[in-house]
Amino acid sequence: MICKRCNKKIKETDKAVLWKTFKGKKVLEEVYWHFKCFIEWRNESLENRAMKLYKNSMMGALQKFNKMFNKNNNEETKDKILQIGVE
Repeated sequence: MICKRCNKKIKETDKAVLWKTFKGKKVLEEVYWHFKCFIEWRNESLENRAMKLYKNSMMGALQKFNKMFNKNNNEETKDKILQIGVE
């Protein structure tokens, strides 16, 4: 068995994770990780999802904020707000 994250062999004495994907009784995929590699992968995945959610929510808030300024037609202020959202 080879670890999906580090590509090193998983020894029988290593603590490891097996992730199976199956449909009915048919196994479609088996993925192996060293336990530490799995935890690192999971934490990175969670962090990436959290950052994506944050970015999406901030963009939504900025769009709503910009609509308020569109009513006033203050181009200079709108440009400043858009720059803040990009940084």
